[in-house]
Amino acid sequence: MRVHRTKSAAFTLVELLVVIAIIGILIGMLLPAVQQVREAARRIQCANQTKQLSLALLNHESAHGYFPPGFRFPGMTMWSAYVLPYVEQNSLFETLDLDGPWSVREGATLANSNALSEFLPVFRCPSANLAISQYDPLVDTDRTPSSYLACASGLNNRESGEKPWVGMNNYGSLAGSDGVFYLNSRTRYAEIRDGSSSTVLMGEAIPDQDLFGTDYSGNLQKVDHWYIGSGELPDYEAIGSTISAENSECLASTACPINSLFIEDSPINDKELSFGSAHPQGVNIGFADGHIQFVTENIDLVIWSAVGSRNGGEVVTEVN
Repeated sequence: MRVHRTKSAAFTLVELLVVIAIIGILIGMLLPAVQQVREAARRIQCANQTKQLSLALLNHESAHGYFPPGFRFPGMTMWSAYVLPYVEQNSLFETLDLDGPWSVREGATLANSNALSEFLPVFRCPSANLAISQYDPLVDTDRTPSSYLACASGLNNRESGEKPWVGMNNYGSLAGSDGVFYLNSRTRYAEIRDGSSSTVLMGEAIPDQDLFGTDYSGNLQKVDHWYIGSGELPDYEAIGSTISAENSECLASTACPINSLFIEDSPINDKELSFGSAHPQGVNIGFADGHIQFVTENIDLVIWSAVGSRNGGEVVTEVN
């Protein structure tokens, strides 16, 4: 009796290459969908952080009777320092000397210096591709970039050159900023007369330490946003001789188009003072009634300007 053995079928090289090619095509088709799902999750997380910070600002107003100052002079302490107790950072807050200084060369306490480089996830959009911290020669220590700015204005779009500037308070014949947050501001909720659902408190912004440009005063500026404290916010007692400010470290203006950072011919002041994000086509914004909205970058600029002021008298029925 003869035993017949059959050869087992096997892939030829050509068939194997075809299978690999098909798998590669399928992965290529699935990857964008996976990335979209991940970005959607990051955008939701960012919206939640925007909500946390908006509620922190509202809780400060409820506890103290006014919103925190956009920044204080001469302490150079930012709004973000004052909301630390309301974002589960009270232990850090208790270590700080809110009267400053924050610059090491000016005698900042160790706690103040360390706070500048403390990584606080609530101030970092998960879609932002930023370093944990970066050395800043102006404070002579590391600082952690922030993804969120408070709204100082809906009308002013500059922090250099001709005044008034975003973030100024009353100075001589110049009116103070028309938004909720500015130098030494103590804005009360009752002062938001344009409607809390259509008045911006804060929102996302993108710092870019490698993006430089010449401002309206001829100074070279970079797009830098930080939190807690600063070593370079302006001395408004000598504002007559001051040619530019650094208010965009913590403040923004809706007079600047959303995502100006990505508009090539946009002035450096617009890039510094605009709200923007790494999310496609828009930005998460927190409003004075506590609601969060994803505002698209193609919003009507008149409406966008109007929602930045607290009592400009504009009537905005829908923000889109």
